[in-house]
Amino acid sequence: MPEALNPNKPTDVDTTFVVDPLVLSESQNFPLEITLSGKSKTIELSDDRFIFLSPGLEATLTNLDDPSNSVTLNITGSFHQTTLEDGSILTEYDGRNLLADPSIDDGEPGVVLAIGHFSTIVDNQGNLVQSLEGQGQIVNVIDLLI
Repeated sequence: MPEALNPNKPTDVDTTFVVDPLVLSESQNFPLEITLSGKSKTIELSDDRFIFLSPGLEATLTNLDDPSNSVTLNITGSFHQTTLEDGSILTEYDGRNLLADPSIDDGEPGVVLAIGHFSTIVDNQGNLVQSLEGQGQIVNVIDLLI
Protein backbone atom coordinates (compact mmCIF):
# COMPACT_ATOMS: atom_id res chain seq x y z
CA MET A 1 0.00 0.00 0.00
CA PRO A 2 1.58 3.37 -0.98
CA GLU A 3 2.39 5.78 1.81
CA ALA A 4 -0.09 8.66 1.99
CA LEU A 5 1.28 12.20 1.76
CA ASN A 6 1.43 13.92 5.11
CA PRO A 7 0.00 17.45 4.72
CA ASN A 8 1.40 18.36 8.14
CA LYS A 9 5.06 17.61 7.47
CA PRO A 10 7.60 20.46 7.27
CA THR A 11 8.43 21.86 3.83
CA ASP A 12 11.85 22.33 2.28
CA VAL A 13 13.57 25.68 2.62
CA ASP A 14 16.33 26.74 0.23
CA THR A 15 16.69 30.49 -0.17
CA THR A 16 19.45 33.09 -0.29
CA PHE A 17 19.19 36.84 0.13
CA VAL A 18 21.55 39.76 0.69
CA VAL A 19 21.14 42.38 3.41
CA ASP A 20 22.64 45.81 2.75
CA PRO A 21 25.17 47.24 5.22
CA LEU A 22 23.78 48.64 8.49
CA VAL A 23 20.29 47.23 7.93
CA LEU A 24 20.44 44.72 10.77
CA SER A 25 23.25 45.95 12.99
CA GLU A 26 25.28 49.07 13.77
CA SER A 27 28.42 46.92 13.46
CA GLN A 28 27.35 45.35 10.14
CA ASN A 29 29.29 47.65 7.80
CA PHE A 30 29.37 45.02 5.04
CA PRO A 31 26.80 43.37 2.76
CA LEU A 32 25.58 40.20 4.42
CA GLU A 33 24.46 37.12 2.50
CA ILE A 34 22.09 34.79 4.34
CA THR A 35 21.35 31.32 2.98
CA LEU A 36 18.65 29.24 4.65
CA SER A 37 18.37 25.52 4.05
CA GLY A 38 16.48 22.71 5.73
CA LYS A 39 12.83 22.43 6.67
CA SER A 40 10.19 24.64 8.28
CA LYS A 41 6.52 24.52 9.14
CA THR A 42 3.92 27.01 10.29
CA ILE A 43 1.02 25.58 12.30
CA GLU A 44 -2.05 27.80 12.36
CA LEU A 45 -3.88 27.89 15.69
CA SER A 46 -7.16 29.46 16.78
CA ASP A 47 -7.50 33.18 17.51
CA ASP A 48 -4.98 34.24 14.81
CA ARG A 49 -2.14 32.45 16.62
CA PHE A 50 0.53 30.26 15.08
CA ILE A 51 3.65 28.26 15.89
CA PHE A 52 6.63 28.31 13.53
CA LEU A 53 8.91 25.24 13.63
CA SER A 54 12.25 24.77 11.88
CA PRO A 55 13.51 21.21 12.24
CA GLY A 56 16.87 20.76 10.53
CA LEU A 57 17.09 24.41 9.45
CA GLU A 58 20.53 25.99 8.99
CA ALA A 59 21.55 29.54 8.19
CA THR A 60 24.86 30.37 6.55
CA LEU A 61 25.81 34.02 6.96
CA THR A 62 28.65 35.41 4.86
CA ASN A 63 30.42 38.77 4.99
CA LEU A 64 30.44 39.62 1.27
CA ASP A 65 33.32 42.08 1.71
CA ASP A 66 35.42 39.19 3.04
CA PRO A 67 33.76 35.86 2.13
CA SER A 68 36.30 33.97 4.26
CA ASN A 69 34.28 35.33 7.20
CA SER A 70 31.30 33.00 7.13
CA VAL A 71 29.42 31.04 9.74
CA THR A 72 26.81 28.27 9.53
CA LEU A 73 24.35 28.11 12.40
CA ASN A 74 21.88 25.43 13.40
CA ILE A 75 18.61 27.35 13.89
CA THR A 76 16.19 24.57 14.75
CA GLY A 77 14.16 26.60 17.20
CA SER A 78 10.51 27.54 17.21
CA PHE A 79 8.48 30.61 18.01
CA HIS A 80 4.86 31.46 18.61
CA GLN A 81 2.89 34.65 18.98
CA THR A 82 0.09 35.62 21.33
CA THR A 83 -2.03 38.78 21.19
CA LEU A 84 -2.22 40.36 24.64
CA GLU A 85 -5.31 42.10 26.05
CA ASP A 86 -3.99 45.55 25.06
CA GLY A 87 -3.41 44.41 21.46
CA SER A 88 0.35 44.02 21.85
CA ILE A 89 2.00 40.93 20.34
CA LEU A 90 4.12 38.70 22.59
CA THR A 91 6.53 36.54 20.60
CA GLU A 92 8.20 33.68 22.47
CA TYR A 93 11.26 31.91 21.06
CA ASP A 94 12.44 28.47 22.17
CA GLY A 95 15.53 26.54 21.14
CA ARG A 96 18.02 28.01 18.64
CA ASN A 97 16.73 31.07 16.76
CA LEU A 98 18.46 33.61 14.51
CA LEU A 99 16.97 36.97 15.45
CA ALA A 100 17.36 40.65 14.68
CA ASP A 101 16.65 42.98 17.58
CA PRO A 102 16.79 46.79 17.43
CA SER A 103 18.53 47.16 20.80
CA ILE A 104 20.39 43.92 21.56
CA ASP A 105 23.96 45.04 20.75
CA ASP A 106 24.73 47.43 23.66
CA GLY A 107 21.52 49.32 22.93
CA GLU A 108 22.07 49.23 19.15
CA PRO A 109 20.54 46.96 16.51
CA GLY A 110 22.05 43.51 16.21
CA VAL A 111 21.73 39.99 14.88
CA VAL A 112 21.93 37.21 17.43
CA LEU A 113 21.68 33.48 17.84
CA ALA A 114 19.36 33.11 20.85
CA ILE A 115 19.62 29.70 22.51
CA GLY A 116 17.04 29.05 25.23
CA HIS A 117 13.72 30.72 25.99
CA PHE A 118 13.37 34.40 25.03
CA SER A 119 10.57 36.82 24.23
CA THR A 120 9.81 40.23 22.71
CA ILE A 121 6.70 42.41 22.75
CA VAL A 122 5.57 44.94 20.14
CA ASP A 123 2.54 47.18 20.57
CA ASN A 124 -0.37 47.22 18.14
CA GLN A 125 1.41 49.95 16.13
CA GLY A 126 4.50 47.76 15.64
CA ASN A 127 6.68 49.62 18.17
CA LEU A 128 9.05 47.58 20.30
CA VAL A 129 7.82 47.54 23.91
CA GLN A 130 10.08 44.78 25.26
CA SER A 131 13.44 44.05 23.69
CA LEU A 132 14.71 40.48 23.56
CA GLU A 133 14.90 39.03 27.07
CA GLY A 134 14.82 35.63 28.66
CA GLN A 135 16.98 32.77 29.82
CA GLY A 136 19.78 31.11 27.90
CA GLN A 137 22.67 32.23 25.74
CA ILE A 138 22.85 35.08 23.24
CA VAL A 139 25.61 35.07 20.60
CA ASN A 140 26.29 38.27 18.64
CA VAL A 141 26.43 36.86 15.10
CA ILE A 142 27.88 39.97 13.43
CA ASP A 143 30.93 39.68 15.73
CA LEU A 144 31.54 36.24 14.20
CA LEU A 145 31.74 37.79 10.71
CA ILE A 146 34.23 40.64 11.23
